[in-house]
Amino acid sequence: MPPSPPVYGSAQFNASLQEVKQIANNRTAEELQIAEYWNNDPPGLWNQIACNLTQSYHLNELRSARALALMNTASMDAGICCWKAKYTYWYPRPIQADPKIKTAFTTPNFPSYTSGHSDFSAAAGGVLSYIFPKESSDLQAKVQQASVSRLYAGIHYRFDCDRGVKVGSEVARHAIQRGEQDGSP
Repeated sequence: MPPSPPVYGSAQFNASLQEVKQIANNRTAEELQIAEYWNNDPPGLWNQIACNLTQSYHLNELRSARALALMNTASMDAGICCWKAKYTYWYPRPIQADPKIKTAFTTPNFPSYTSGHSDFSAAAGGVLSYIFPKESSDLQAKVQQASVSRLYAGIHYRFDCDRGVKVGSEVARHAIQRGEQDGSP
C-alpha cells in the first residue's frame, strides 16, 4: 500500500491542483497527443511492446509466453495494489476539486490516488527491462511518458502518477524475484 496522499486542501494539495490547472489551460499539441496515445488501453499497449520485443529478439514460443505471463501478472498485481489504494483513500479527481479544469477526455469514474496507468506501466516496463536489459532506457522512458500522460490529460495529480510508478516498480521487483526462482529469463 502506498502512503496516504496529501491532505485535501493542504499546501501540497493546492500546489498540485494548481499544476493540473496550469497544464490543462496550456496543454500543447504534443501533450495532448501523448495523453490520447496512452489513454487507449495501456495494458494492451504494453502487450504490443512486449510482442514486438519478443519478435525482435527472436524469442521462441516458450520464452515469449513466459515473458508475456510474467509481465501481465505483474501488471495485474499492480492493478490490484492501485485499486486497493483508490478505494482505501477515496481521493477526489482534479475536476472534482475544481470543475473548471479542462480535461482532455472524460474523467474515469473512480478515485484518483494512485494512477492506474502509472502502476500498470511501471510494472510492465520493469519486467520488460529485466527480460530485455538493452531496451531498459527506452522502456523506462515509455513508463514515464505513460505516467505523465494522465497529468497532461488533467485527470490526475502528479503525486498520483509518481506514487503509481513507485508502486508498480515495487511490484515489478517482486515479479522479477518470482521469475528468477522459477527459471524464467
